[in-house]
Amino acid sequence: MLKALEVLGGPEAGALYETLFFGQQAKFQYAPTSLLPLELIGLVMPLSVANLNALNACILALNAVAFAWLAHAVFAPSGPVTASGMPGPGIDRRWLTLAAFAAPWVFYPVTRAFVLGQIQLWIDLAFTLACLLWWMGRRTAAGFAIGLACAIKPQFGLFLVWALAWRRWDFAGGFLCATLPIAGLSIARYGWHNHFAYLDVLAFISRHGESFYANSSVNGIANRLLFNGPNLDFSGQAFAPYHPYVFAATALAGAFFMTLPLLLAVARRVRHATTLDFGIAGLCFTMSAPVAWEHHYAIMLPLYVLALRFVLLDKSASFRRSALLLLALSWFLSAGRFPRAVMALVSDTYLNVLQSHLFFGAAILLGLLFAVTLRREAGRDVTAQPTLSVAH
Repeated sequence: MLKALEVLGGPEAGALYETLFFGQQAKFQYAPTSLLPLELIGLVMPLSVANLNALNACILALNAVAFAWLAHAVFAPSGPVTASGMPGPGIDRRWLTLAAFAAPWVFYPVTRAFVLGQIQLWIDLAFTLACLLWWMGRRTAAGFAIGLACAIKPQFGLFLVWALAWRRWDFAGGFLCATLPIAGLSIARYGWHNHFAYLDVLAFISRHGESFYANSSVNGIANRLLFNGPNLDFSGQAFAPYHPYVFAATALAGAFFMTLPLLLAVARRVRHATTLDFGIAGLCFTMSAPVAWEHHYAIMLPLYVLALRFVLLDKSASFRRSALLLLALSWFLSAGRFPRAVMALVSDTYLNVLQSHLFFGAAILLGLLFAVTLRREAGRDVTAQPTLSVAH
């Protein structure tokens, strides 16, 4: 991103991606809008790596606070414990809140983003706040938070389509209040051409993707299964070679994950979107990308709290046991780092699919969110829960 700002300050400012991405083969894959906050920060302090890393540390701390707040709110007393005696929302929240504050500091996708100096931490904070705001019934503010994240991750623009499908005009309004001024300022600052050229970058990435094992997407899985590109070593310049089968798998998976939350909205238009529906959309939009690095899955963290809340409240003991085991498995696959030496054991075999542990951890969590949502809709989830809490 600092290299991008250097280009924009020079004679090639009108050809940012032609110069940096295609010319110098530097993997600057963000939209021009992502550079606006850095320029604002540059007005108050030097844009050095050390300063930005210090800022990321503050963002990480804020995300821990927001996540603890979310856990405290989600498990607020709202009804009796389940008939089986399992703890419901009325459990002692002090230890839970403390554990939630500690979780971002040990959750691998979050810590990986911090180690890499990734702006993904800013997206994590915005997503956690959006989950919290949605839970509190402040959908307009939640949309605004996602709109800010969309300036860095344009893929979150799918949330606008999702909101329209659910007829959540308040969320859509908040989203547009954030994105439209940012887009206008970015176009005025960096020019129309750089924004259109970014589409060429996205098209190139979708045709190639990454074969490095840290790419936890269908594209990464397909590239590695076909041994199409390096597995254990990351290249700062080259992408995986184009392969028609990989491209087809990438396109089909992207279409599936992008449309799944929208189809749910159409099929269940009789009721309002909940925080679970919002979480499902965020996870699906992340998994739809051709390149989904390990740190991109940091948005799963608040979804674990939502899943845990409704799993513990389910009146079926067998469902609770199965769901808790699956939730633990998902956490095991997602929260910890598997050493490179372990990855190397399967890199040259078809078992390299096991390298995508984060993808499978996310898929398990996504399935659980679907199961809980469907059980709530069918009225098989909880006993004697107040109507007010269902609005979440």
